[in-house]
Amino acid sequence: MTDREIVCIYYEYEGKCKKGRKGIFRKTCQTCSKYTPRKGSLPARKNLKKQKTEKIKEHDIKKMMQDY
Repeated sequence: MTDREIVCIYYEYEGKCKKGRKGIFRKTCQTCSKYTPRKGSLPARKNLKKQKTEKIKEHDIKKMMQDY
């Protein structure tokens, strides 16, 4: 199961959920059946692994084009 990085529309703050749940984002919101992500909100953290691999691929392509 992938982690839900975007906060739910029912989550207000740590310990408070509009649906009456515990409201702990790192635990309850990851498995909640009423989870609905907020529109236009950013993820809690970026996928750095994906960014690094894209940067390496771009670098390899540029180097290959220079050698050609």
